[in-house]
Amino acid sequence: MKRESVPKNYYEEYLEVCHSIAPKSELLNLRKLSISKDDIWDFCLPFGTCLVDYANRNYPYVSNNVEDIHSYPREKYINVGLDFHIGVWHPEDKVIFEEKVFHDIMEYWRVIPPGEFSKFRFSFNHRYYRSNGVISHLLQHSTYLEPQGNLPLINLATFSDIGDFKLDNTLIMTISRFVSGKGYVKVFSKTYSLQKKSVLSFRESEILRLSLDGLSSKMIADKLFISLQTVKNHKRNMMEKTSTQNISGLINISLKNNWI
Repeated sequence: MKRESVPKNYYEEYLEVCHSIAPKSELLNLRKLSISKDDIWDFCLPFGTCLVDYANRNYPYVSNNVEDIHSYPREKYINVGLDFHIGVWHPEDKVIFEEKVFHDIMEYWRVIPPGEFSKFRFSFNHRYYRSNGVISHLLQHSTYLEPQGNLPLINLATFSDIGDFKLDNTLIMTISRFVSGKGYVKVFSKTYSLQKKSVLSFRESEILRLSLDGLSSKMIADKLFISLQTVKNHKRNMMEKTSTQNISGLINISLKNNWI
């Protein structure tokens, strides 16, 4: 009898690794990174701001207006830390984030050149429970600061409630890179759904998304640093999995099922 594989919680594993490699006092000087706690300007902003320390699972800084945005007191974040924030997520979106979204974020970290981390913005939405029990949607933009070793341990994040115009339950993650003169330019985007499990691997989905963006097989091979034949093999395997005859049909069925 074949044993079912247990989904991997990439986010929790990442937190544990961060905690194990980062001494509280020597490695991270968070006071230099924190914004002044006087915060005379954040009372009217439509978004909150925080500094996340993954090594110690806490928030060295949280803007004063967090309760206006997220409905929970600032003290909850300061005193309880990351466990409080993740505790108010909708359970379905929590699973998607821990097992899928954060896996894709970590995969993208691998290709960011040294010294370039702060130029990338990682954005995603998720459902959460407000303090009155109402389910709403939060949009978070994260900028991970330079890694210690191979892992970034600090996240400068902004967040806002988007429940008034996010009406479906899909979770979307987008990665953008800051380009001088152009602002943030999207380099990656993916829609996640708990109901429809993708039959495509991460690499297959990546190749298909680049095809959707109009890149040829040769351009995809150059961008991903793989051979042209490898790209062609992946496309052929995807069409066999989905019983499609061409790349157009493959893209259509993948979009319909939220696989890309």
